[in-house]
Amino acid sequence: MNPWIQNVSLSDIKKGFHIDAGINSMLIQIVDPAMPFPEPKHQFREVHQFEFLDLEKSDDSINDDWKIQDHQATELVRLLKHAMEQHMNVVVHCVAGVCRSGAVCEVGVMMGFRDTEVFRSPNLLVKHKMMQCLGWTYDEDESHTINGYTTDAGVILPKTVDWTNDNEKVFTLAAERRERRLREGDI
Repeated sequence: MNPWIQNVSLSDIKKGFHIDAGINSMLIQIVDPAMPFPEPKHQFREVHQFEFLDLEKSDDSINDDWKIQDHQATELVRLLKHAMEQHMNVVVHCVAGVCRSGAVCEVGVMMGFRDTEVFRSPNLLVKHKMMQCLGWTYDEDESHTINGYTTDAGVILPKTVDWTNDNEKVFTLAAERRERRLREGDI
């Protein structure tokens, strides 16, 4: 049975609110530049750290180096391949646990990791750079999705969400995260 991959928030890592990854596990941490990495509550065999913002290709930035870089995408893909070869479960966190970590997890699922079906809305720049590293094609005009759905043939297709604006996306994602936290007794 293939290992699984799960996206979670920074606070979930500190509190241990994720599936028990076991001894043979990897933690991928993604934070904003100059932000401290959280201390995980549980131990992982391997921990890998990345710093880049949740920016899309078209987003303006004071410093484009704050967007995911090609070498970071290459390293993320290398780590996922290593984890798959070693049958390691993978937990990926970013700040909110939705976009950057969601992109890494979505690509991981496409690579063969089992989907833990945690809420995600992948950052398309991260997802596309990782897919490019794998030599895969992608739709430059792909719209933002909330998770994907898997066809009987095992192909992940996006559930299209028509965001009116970025604020709508942020508030929708925040409301979903809050509902999950309420269900899990975190708040």
